Amino acid sequence: MAYKLTIVVGRDAVLAWLPKKKSAGDRSSVTVDDLQSAITEAVKKADPDCEAFIGVIVQRVTPKAQLDANWAIKGVRFGKADREKSRKALTTIVERMQREFVLAPHVPGSADKLGQ
Repeated sequence: MAYKLTIVVGRDAVLAWLPKKKSAGDRSSVTVDDLQSAITEAVKKADPDCEAFIGVIVQRVTPKAQLDANWAIKGVRFGKADREKSRKALTTIVERMQREFVLAPHVPGSADKLGQ
């Protein structure tokens, strides 16, 4: 993680290293399978009523703007989990993860199907 030096001058001088805000280029690259697993685990842990959540299907998309994510949720498998609580958790988790992760480039011949 990159840091920026911040100096606060006032009554007492303070020197601190604070994390820089991430740009689109600072996002971590991840595979479709790893991203789907991470989202699923995060939803299951969000609420006891979401433990039965089965998973999501992530699809590769073309970003409309430079800061947009290159992936979106194509489908959701709720299982016997509470749908409303799972949907709320999923919305929050996906918004955060879209700021943190991009899908790794597609490698021909890999298990990652084009369009997924």
